[in-house]
Amino acid sequence: MALVVAWEGALGRVMIALALTTALVLPRVAGAWSFIPIPEFITDPDEGNTFGLMGVFLFLNERDEIQYMLAPDIRYNKTKGVFPTFRLFGYPTPERRYSIALGKSTTRDENYEFEFSDRSFWEGRAFVLANLTYERDSTERFYGFGNDSPESGESNYTGANFDTLVTPGVWLLPVMNLAYTMGIQRFAVQPGQVDAVPFILTAHPEVQERGGEPAVYWTHNVAFTYDSRDSRDIPSRGAFATTYFELADQRLGSPTSFVKFGFEWRDFIPLPIRRGSPILALRALADYVSGDKDTPFWQLSALGGRRSLRGFGGDRFIDFNRSLASAEVRTRIWQRRLFGVNAELELAPFVETGQVFRRVTDSPVNDLHWSYGIGFRGVVRPQIVAIVDVGAGSEGTAVFTGVGYPF
Repeated sequence: MALVVAWEGALGRVMIALALTTALVLPRVAGAWSFIPIPEFITDPDEGNTFGLMGVFLFLNERDEIQYMLAPDIRYNKTKGVFPTFRLFGYPTPERRYSIALGKSTTRDENYEFEFSDRSFWEGRAFVLANLTYERDSTERFYGFGNDSPESGESNYTGANFDTLVTPGVWLLPVMNLAYTMGIQRFAVQPGQVDAVPFILTAHPEVQERGGEPAVYWTHNVAFTYDSRDSRDIPSRGAFATTYFELADQRLGSPTSFVKFGFEWRDFIPLPIRRGSPILALRALADYVSGDKDTPFWQLSALGGRRSLRGFGGDRFIDFNRSLASAEVRTRIWQRRLFGVNAELELAPFVETGQVFRRVTDSPVNDLHWSYGIGFRGVVRPQIVAIVDVGAGSEGTAVFTGVGYPF
């Protein structure tokens, strides 16, 4: 525990030094470069309205492919205050990449993240993925447990999350791999910053015994995956399917024991329409958690947010298990060389449905929530996708931004 806390304190200083060094070196090692200014306007059910400006610097190699991308921005939010963030994305080879994000608001919120992947080990037959994150979000919400948790149960807290994952894997066949992930996560519930919403432990005292106290979990995950997509970042055809089993046990150092298992399937189907080359993207998943009632709420299954039920705020519905299905049509409507790169604009109308449920034997489709909307995506091949998704559900609308497709 002491080691985790000490690392959290040092993480910001280490990454800031790394970011400053990288920012000074990149212009010297890269070839041609371009700059894209992007205004930001975000409406999130939890955060409210956010305004900002992002400057994207693209460093290209001699083949006009993106080798590095700097994407710093500065945002203002009534709750979080001014929130500058530094982002660096590196693509030194087609099989190796990394990203760094460093952000600290003028109030309580902060975000430090490092991701790395290398798929070139053992002549391309093995890979390693790694992720290190520390985040504090003072606008987190909790509405209660269950698929019918009411809006009137809304509460607020700050989630202080330290999470590290390391995944080695091996390709058994050209389209099948086996991977093991070891994870260490420390999560703490702290007072939030949304004055008009009650604190989670006041509105939901039952959470005190289900994640109200700081805890460190050591998890072990084994996944078997089929992947025939033509691209990991911007797929136009092929399928992705994975099934997994995850364990946390008191005998292995976790405060409580639980088992997680589930599957996910995605399919990408080119539609026989030449104009815009539309792609039908489909997804279905089911996740299950088997544990005692003292399993922390932040270890359970959740729906809502940028990657699931985009018409609802993050983690709007929480319970032991969940099901989700998504479909969207990604269509290129504009293409032009802009700011020194070949840029594309996509429209993607989407629909999603899902629910959470208590018991493994419960039906996963008897009380579904629905959301629908439209996505706007800026694409720079072969790996950059910037998204703005506008979703609507039974509780209103939401706008989410980010990097990378939702699935």
